[in-house]
Amino acid sequence: MLWILIGYALVLMLVALFSLKYNRNFENFLVAGRQQPRFLIVASMLASTIGGGITMGTVSKAYTIGAAAFWFVAAGALAYLIQGIYLSKPVRDSEALTLPDLAGKLGGQPVRKLVAIIIVITWTGIAASQFLAASKILGTISGMSHSLAVCIAALFLLIYTLIGGQKSVLRTDFFQFGILAAAVLATVIYLYAAKTPAPGSVQIELFSKAFGPLDLIYYLIVVAGSYLVCPMMFGRLLSADSSKNARKASFISSAGMLIFAVVVTAIGLWARAVGFDANGSDPFSAILKNALPKWLGILMLFGVLAAILSTADTVLLTAAGILENDIIEKKSLFRVRLWIALIAAAGAIIALFNTDIIDLLLDTYQGYTSGIVPALFIAIVSINRRRLNSPLLFAAILSGYLLGSAGVFIPDTALQQLFAFAGLLLSTGLALLAYFKGSPAVPLKKAA
Repeated sequence: MLWILIGYALVLMLVALFSLKYNRNFENFLVAGRQQPRFLIVASMLASTIGGGITMGTVSKAYTIGAAAFWFVAAGALAYLIQGIYLSKPVRDSEALTLPDLAGKLGGQPVRKLVAIIIVITWTGIAASQFLAASKILGTISGMSHSLAVCIAALFLLIYTLIGGQKSVLRTDFFQFGILAAAVLATVIYLYAAKTPAPGSVQIELFSKAFGPLDLIYYLIVVAGSYLVCPMMFGRLLSADSSKNARKASFISSAGMLIFAVVVTAIGLWARAVGFDANGSDPFSAILKNALPKWLGILMLFGVLAAILSTADTVLLTAAGILENDIIEKKSLFRVRLWIALIAAAGAIIALFNTDIIDLLLDTYQGYTSGIVPALFIAIVSINRRRLNSPLLFAAILSGYLLGSAGVFIPDTALQQLFAFAGLLLSTGLALLAYFKGSPAVPLKKAA
């Protein structure tokens, strides 16, 4: 199996090398020339969203808390639906290079800088979650230690992203999403056919003692919000060949996320229903080792690894591009590659000291979603009507972010969630005030 893994890595490297010729300027490196067809945008949005962390984490959560785990992925489907209705077209029409670039067009340089700093911090944590997921897969395949697996995964992703840029990410995402989709569907079909659960044993209860209405609201806000106004997904929309296709890509991705939510949750529910014993280990890894035939276990491992790669390379590229374009305010490809290396190193260090993928993702998302999402959502939907008051927009983002982030350090889960809600409400209120205190809309200037 290790040799298959090495061969797979070599194929990805060849794609990255082939795409190197497209990275002759900064814009091509970040948004692939803004000429990508709809099918590539959809595949990349799904591949980047449905990362290994979500796949493995949702199966494990479904095993422990039941059908309520469905919401972690379904929240993304709702976000893409709203994105397609309200955001996709104006985002693509702005021809910004990054989300902070767009924020600067809407609220001025201070807003641009603030959003950029928050994204770089947040996306470093998301990179860590992908390295953590990758270490679990590599450990399952090779038996190597967690620390060694994290380092190898980070090093490979670093080299791959440094070479290829956005063009290779879009190309390989299409291929990688196909592997993941085939693997997940084949796994569900096999499990339910090989050992069919007894009638009534698969319980579809979207709420339980471990997951109540407050938890659902938290998921819809923190998880859905992170997809709704997302620098990675906006990077995809800005790479589309037209605003029409960008909008359609959001709608199709919404449907894809909903289907995936049902299928991946079904794997964990099967394990609960048949009384599968994970022996105290990660339920996902235990299912692959002990419930699937070898060929299907290998396919599923590579499907999830493909998802991890799709998300991680996008995370690194997004954070590094924003650091260069919006914090440094330069357009050096050499420095972008340097930032990729530094962010990968920081993410790897975080991954060495964390073990729960979903918890790490939620902690990472909370401050970002509480501060940036409501404020920029209001600013974007107001593009053709009002220009928001810049100081108030800045205050909305910063106060919401600080309040939401503070909740992460509180041990009590309910109180942590309340901090996220409080940050969201404060950011929303100040952004609405910024709308009414703003000025008439002016046409956005294209990115330089």
